[in-house]
Amino acid sequence: MADDNKRRLQPVERRTFLRYGLIGATSAGLGGFALASLGFLWPRPGDELTGQVPIGSFAEIAAEIEGERAPFRVPEGGLSIVRWDPSNSTAERSYGEDHAHDGSVGLMALYTQACPHLGCAVPWCQSSQWFECPCHGSRYNRYGEWTGGPAPRGLDRYASTVEDGVFVVDFGDLITGPARTANALEQSAEGPSCVDA
Repeated sequence: MADDNKRRLQPVERRTFLRYGLIGATSAGLGGFALASLGFLWPRPGDELTGQVPIGSFAEIAAEIEGERAPFRVPEGGLSIVRWDPSNSTAERSYGEDHAHDGSVGLMALYTQACPHLGCAVPWCQSSQWFECPCHGSRYNRYGEWTGGPAPRGLDRYASTVEDGVFVVDFGDLITGPARTANALEQSAEGPSCVDA
């Protein structure tokens, strides 16, 4: 009989149960938060484009931009690809070195995922033919040059080239947008604005 008394489990006291329950729940919550936080430090492969990325046929992209009268979007990279005119000496001087062109037509990869002002995405406004930031009203012409609003400069852009007829964007070479005084395009709004400022 003495052996039976030694083997019986003692009942757990209420305070002990609550203490272990609180410690366990807190540990599980903090552990989950720590694991989720670590996930932000290592992006998954394919989450973003890196290095030199072929986007598509130079001629087809240029034709689509011309036909749609709108930039060619590459959402994975946060890009809007626009046409620029290399025959314009100011544009050639400003953009010819870093952006792809075949002599008569140029393409430029603008980073429209983040406005230089406070980082909002900058969508295209079809009616005005400008990029317009919905957050604070910054506006940019077709070349991504600043035309109004609180932004300190034009839209940032990536260097690009043409290789065997393919438009290639170098995601390792982000170029700071042009100064507020840059105005190679000299484009005024072609219609009503999409954003009230």
